[in-house]
Amino acid sequence: IDGDRDSSAVLDMLRALDFPIGWRVTYVLSNHSNLSFQRYLGWLTIQDHGYDYLLYFDDDLRLPQTDTIEKLLIPFTDVNEPNVVGVTALTQAQGWGNFNDPAIVQDSGSAPNSLIKLIGASRNIAPGGISSIGNRLYPAANEADFAEVNWLQGRVMAYRLAAMTQATFSEDLFALDEIRCGLGEDTFLSRRVGAQGRLLISMNTHIDHPDEDTPKSYPVKAYKLAYARAYSRRFLNDHYRVNEPPQLADRIDLIKSYVGVSFLTWVNAIAKLSAAHIAYARGFTAGAWRGLTQKPTSRNLTPNVDWWGDAERAAANAVEVTSRQVSTPKPHNE
Repeated sequence: IDGDRDSSAVLDMLRALDFPIGWRVTYVLSNHSNLSFQRYLGWLTIQDHGYDYLLYFDDDLRLPQTDTIEKLLIPFTDVNEPNVVGVTALTQAQGWGNFNDPAIVQDSGSAPNSLIKLIGASRNIAPGGISSIGNRLYPAANEADFAEVNWLQGRVMAYRLAAMTQATFSEDLFALDEIRCGLGEDTFLSRRVGAQGRLLISMNTHIDHPDEDTPKSYPVKAYKLAYARAYSRRFLNDHYRVNEPPQLADRIDLIKSYVGVSFLTWVNAIAKLSAAHIAYARGFTAGAWRGLTQKPTSRNLTPNVDWWGDAERAAANAVEVTSRQVSTPKPHNE
């Protein structure tokens, strides 16, 4: 739970809920408003309790299927899907069209398909793959329940705990998140875990992400959003090969991305002549310049923060929630 929330109010809310018998609910008050750090806190809090799997869900998802969790866990025990370490699911999002703030850019411009195919970093990436700047390609629709991917979608991620260690996480990413530029944290985490085995996406699990409110884990106003998108590309490019440094081809992709997208956003801003689009173009250009000149590391971005120590202190203060526990209702036989 984010440390900005009122701790006593959250605890009262949790204690008022009726959890099924056997559930163990732990409340951890984070000392940083930081999604990737909070994901680490979740792992740190439960990793020594003998659990097999760790599931991350966005708090505003809708699960229309009652067996969603069971479906996500199937591949971990399916002999036909060996060595699976992570599973995600397709989600239906409404996008940001219901937000009326003119400072939020809905349309930042895009290149013609022919130009993307010619110079885009994703041009040679197979479905389910990922480019060197973090662009994820979804698998083609097919009859299979699961398809193999090289990334997981952050809205819902299930992991095999045995494939996760502290090295799965990164204080550099915590720092990037702290300055509100940590887009792609789900990509980084899933690719670290994916180095230990296979990642799958469930093609027949329906999850809704209504986007009734603006995201809280990264900025949404035009300038800061574009800046975060650009600077995050540097981090994803740095870690594209997971345990190996980026190659020259990866760096060339990053530079081409920065130059190409900056050009397109400015063309779009001039065509639209709106304050939001101009701010977006300015933000992306500034974030791209920082990406070219400063490596995003905790030492550069948050030199005075002891990320691992702060996490240990937060986990040590975790509270085991005692609720009004009830048994799971049995279905009626008709």
